[in-house]
Amino acid sequence: MSEPRFVEIERVTKRYEAAEGQPPALDGVSLEIDEGEFVALMGPSGSGKSTLLTALGAMNRPTEGRVRVDGIDVYGLGEEKRADFRHEYLGFVFQQHHLLPYLTTRENVELPLAVASLASREKRSRAADALARVGLEGKEHRLPSELSGGEQSRVAIARAIVNRPPLVLADEPTGNLDSATAASVMEALSELHAAGRTVFLVTHDDEVAAWARRTVRMRDGRIVADSAS
Repeated sequence: MSEPRFVEIERVTKRYEAAEGQPPALDGVSLEIDEGEFVALMGPSGSGKSTLLTALGAMNRPTEGRVRVDGIDVYGLGEEKRADFRHEYLGFVFQQHHLLPYLTTRENVELPLAVASLASREKRSRAADALARVGLEGKEHRLPSELSGGEQSRVAIARAIVNRPPLVLADEPTGNLDSATAASVMEALSELHAAGRTVFLVTHDDEVAAWARRTVRMRDGRIVADSAS
């Protein structure tokens, strides 16, 4: 009997009530990801990419099917346990950085640790380590307005990994950036992958997807291609 995969998405379908008569956003999607993989998910607008990412991210309960991460049935958990799961297992990076403008870089990165049972010194240490991993040493006390777009993106990545989660989910993290800045963000994600984290990236950009080791393509709520690079 084969070992279970780190991520197991099994025949997941998602229908939205407001879209009655419309095809489902996800139509029986199955996908397996090994621990430590770097996977890019591509497809045209409306293909189901973000719906699949939010389903994997424990934020969007499927109508049918099952999502497992590290053997955990994500939607078999109650609300409180699912929140604990997100905190322990997942780091999120979005196109909009959602940095709080009145907090310093370090304070923004520390936000996910607010509910952690850690001493203030440990929280500061973890934030400094996360910022160092994305190349922002020495900028702990700057406000978001004092950073470039690429630096803000890297702060968002540092915030996503400060809990040291095994799975990083990135939704169009380079969507608003020029090509040079996007490359610096992808370098940071690539280094996370090299350090052993599993990275699942949604993008519409072939150049961004080329950083991944595997590309999955969706259309009309279904996976239509899955290839390793």
